Amino acid sequence: MNPSCAATSPASHPRVKPLNDLKLTALRAVKILGTAKPGQVIRLHARITARLANLVNALGTAFVDGQIVMQAELTLSGDAGKCQIL
Repeated sequence: MNPSCAATSPASHPRVKPLNDLKLTALRAVKILGTAKPGQVIRLHARITARLANLVNALGTAFVDGQIVMQAELTLSGDAGKCQIL
């Protein structure tokens, strides 16, 4: 396994190596439901919903003090040339 691939993203499937050099490619259906004040901690949660070659789709949610303040669908792209399906 390419060590730079493993350091970028944890394996999400035992037969699929993680992508290298992930970049935010698109945001869709963004809902801003609240705000964060200076000093507050923003906790981010993402769930992978699909992966096709070098693209990863996920649902992302941001929480402040246990309350949802943002939800979005996001697409990430990475370098599939270095990280292949096993």
